[in-house]
Amino acid sequence: MPPSPFDMADVLFDRFPRHRVEILGGIVSVEPLPDGRHAETISDVMAALFRAGLDDPGRPEVFRQLAIRLPTGPFDYAMPDVSVVDPEADDRLVEFNCYDPACFRLVVEVGSSALGDELTRKPAAYAAAGVPVYVVVDRAGSQVVVFTEPRGSEYRVREVRRPGEEFTLPPSIGGSVTFAVADLVAVRR
Repeated sequence: MPPSPFDMADVLFDRFPRHRVEILGGIVSVEPLPDGRHAETISDVMAALFRAGLDDPGRPEVFRQLAIRLPTGPFDYAMPDVSVVDPEADDRLVEFNCYDPACFRLVVEVGSSALGDELTRKPAAYAAAGVPVYVVVDRAGSQVVVFTEPRGSEYRVREVRRPGEEFTLPPSIGGSVTFAVADLVAVRR
């Protein structure tokens, strides 16, 4: 019997340490280690979520690269840069170290110098999974795209924000959090 995509992903995890391995639409992808600004943006997003009280006892929890099982294919999963999940998410592990998408309230993807699937295939996958809020920090395009109101395999609302603007995440994520777009997409030297 040929190996499953999960088996191939395991091999890739071993061969490419510190890389992100995902399966979308049955296609296995391996992304190289991102740059320092990418990590800094993730830290900024997580710090704002923590300041809003998320991750406090009994509140939704904040994670970095928590695998979400996707309903778009028999082996599909993604590892968003930042996730906010229900407090009882520990009980929602389904398979291959992936968690049930029903416990995810927010996923954030931070694009590096060039976007991959963040604005193409991932919105459909996250919408199909029922993730209420999906945010893409598009550093190359100097914008943030906020997707809300999933229905089927699409988000009914897609808002693009640029430097000079702010956006506030819906309270359904578990707290009120406002970001300045310029802070997230700025290139710091």
